[in-house]
Amino acid sequence: MVYMNGKKTQAENLIHGGKIPVFKILLLCVVSVAGNVLLNYLVNGVTRLPLYLDTVFTAAICFTAGFIPGIITGILIPALLVPFKYIFLFNYPLETSWPVYFFFICALGEIILICLFYKKIKPVENEFLKNLSEKKPFSQSFIPLATQLLFLAAIACVLISILGGIVGYTVGLLSMPRSLYPEDTFLLSLLRNDVPHLASEILSRIPINTVDRFIVIFGGYGISLLFKKWLAAKKAPVQRI
Repeated sequence: MVYMNGKKTQAENLIHGGKIPVFKILLLCVVSVAGNVLLNYLVNGVTRLPLYLDTVFTAAICFTAGFIPGIITGILIPALLVPFKYIFLFNYPLETSWPVYFFFICALGEIILICLFYKKIKPVENEFLKNLSEKKPFSQSFIPLATQLLFLAAIACVLISILGGIVGYTVGLLSMPRSLYPEDTFLLSLLRNDVPHLASEILSRIPINTVDRFIVIFGGYGISLLFKKWLAAKKAPVQRI
């Protein structure tokens, strides 16, 4: 088997130096893409909730396996699926799908943020997992970890609001066709009150991102624990290149 970059992933640390085959990581990437698409359809296509939850599994794969699998899950495969999602899932005109590619900047920003921040909270997580395995009181280690994840969600909210606002502003300047977005109600309200366009694009995203980034970070972390448990289930000696 071949291993990504010949380096350890977060999942390898969980199983004490074990080696994670690439096919397992790629399988998790495919499962995560499917999870994102399904969640996106259920939230935005069926229930019509004004939330962006199509990156929950991207966060999960970043917590589990790091940057490269995060890019595969959050950018490379989804970029190929954009026309499919717009035509078959949401029944939108194809020409309105092109601005979506600009918003992959937001996905990239979130992937980088999660991967960098996760390195900082590893000691807290290790303590949490240790106490969990020893069946110690849940609150002893989860509250410090939850505090760190809450801080990460707050940073992600600000980051995605700024990046999304800049992209939205650019799309508007280029007069590109676009579909309606959940934040458009807030955007129109701000514009009517003479708030500058760029500031309106950024501020209009904060109420929604406050909620959905909380769900993405905590939901993604919870799913990553299941992913890591599956990765740690079997170990086999393999050749490393």
